[in-house]
Amino acid sequence: AIPILGTVCAQEMIARVIAARSPSVARHATIGAAGLYLAVGLIPVGIGLAAPGFIGELEHSEQVLMHVAQQHLSTVLYVIFIGALVSAILSTVDSALLVAGSLTAHNLVIPLMPDLKDKHRLLFNRIAVVVFGLIAYVLALMSEGVYALVEEASSLGSAGILVCLLFALWGGRIGGALAAGGAMIAGITVYVAGQHLYDLPYPYLTSLASAFTAYLLLALVSPPRAQLATA
Repeated sequence: AIPILGTVCAQEMIARVIAARSPSVARHATIGAAGLYLAVGLIPVGIGLAAPGFIGELEHSEQVLMHVAQQHLSTVLYVIFIGALVSAILSTVDSALLVAGSLTAHNLVIPLMPDLKDKHRLLFNRIAVVVFGLIAYVLALMSEGVYALVEEASSLGSAGILVCLLFALWGGRIGGALAAGGAMIAGITVYVAGQHLYDLPYPYLTSLASAFTAYLLLALVSPPRAQLATA
């Protein structure tokens, strides 16, 4: 559930869909990218499933691709493979840090100080990127491994955002800003509590159910979106 549902609202995908020149391009590009993603993504999955048969068990299972490449590729191809792997990781990290910094600067800092000059806005963006980079570094030092980091990143906060997205697309007039905010708060609160405090067996699914329930309950007492738009 985490890698599937947790990446539906991935900023990389949404940014490119919104930037498309027409709805048709966005739709066809998304479907085509999904097919390409599955085709390419099944390659490491297949290697990972077959690897124990010819390299044995590993102490760190998330290093299986590197061990397979090291044993079956020449030195030149192995160096190229590692370079490509590191490039893919850095590209993802780069996008995440830039988005985190820009969202913080534009949604939190600039509304509080709307008269800032462009150069000062850019400065806040850069400061936010550095701050989130330091936070990411500390989280990496404290984590159990890459898999745990990816799982945490895909789980934290995505339950509430996913529920808001589903209701925004197909919920008609159900709910408004109060319901959306409640869903996001419930999702992240339940996940953090279930994962780090109470050790629930399925903290992400529990947070997803909590966000969905919170949205519906608050939708009963908040004005529908049609009334908000009219107001």
